[in-house]
Amino acid sequence: GAAAGITKAVAEREARTLARMDLLSVRKQKKKTLFMLNQAHPLVGALRAFLEVATLPDDRSILSAFRGVSGLSLIVASGVLAREDRSSVDFLIVAKKSKNPQIAKAVAKVERLTGLPLRFVVLEPEVYAERLEARDRLLRDVFEFKNRLISGRPS
Repeated sequence: GAAAGITKAVAEREARTLARMDLLSVRKQKKKTLFMLNQAHPLVGALRAFLEVATLPDDRSILSAFRGVSGLSLIVASGVLAREDRSSVDFLIVAKKSKNPQIAKAVAKVERLTGLPLRFVVLEPEVYAERLEARDRLLRDVFEFKNRLISGRPS
């Protein structure tokens, strides 16, 4: 509620409205009311597409989240950030230091923008080059499926 900028009461009222439209189903569990998406509703596909467009950050917002992180040579958004269900990661990042804690903080900023947990991998340039040369499955998935080049060149 409050994290989304609305009160719990407003969120519940809106959820009940969606339940009356049969977009959500309602279930009581102990003292809580659970609302679940009715996957069979004919508007679910359109609603999902709208929410993806409305909630996915643009490239500039993603790049802004990484501002100040040193040593980055490549940022590729894939997976949920590219509307690609088949990818195993949402970010491929190539950086001089793969354990740089600033990278995880930058990803957390993007998670706050999307409201979704994001999967990411950080490779050092030498490892990235070796895996690219070996046609590594992870890298093939990122580059052969839909992706967004945020910064750098894939080589």
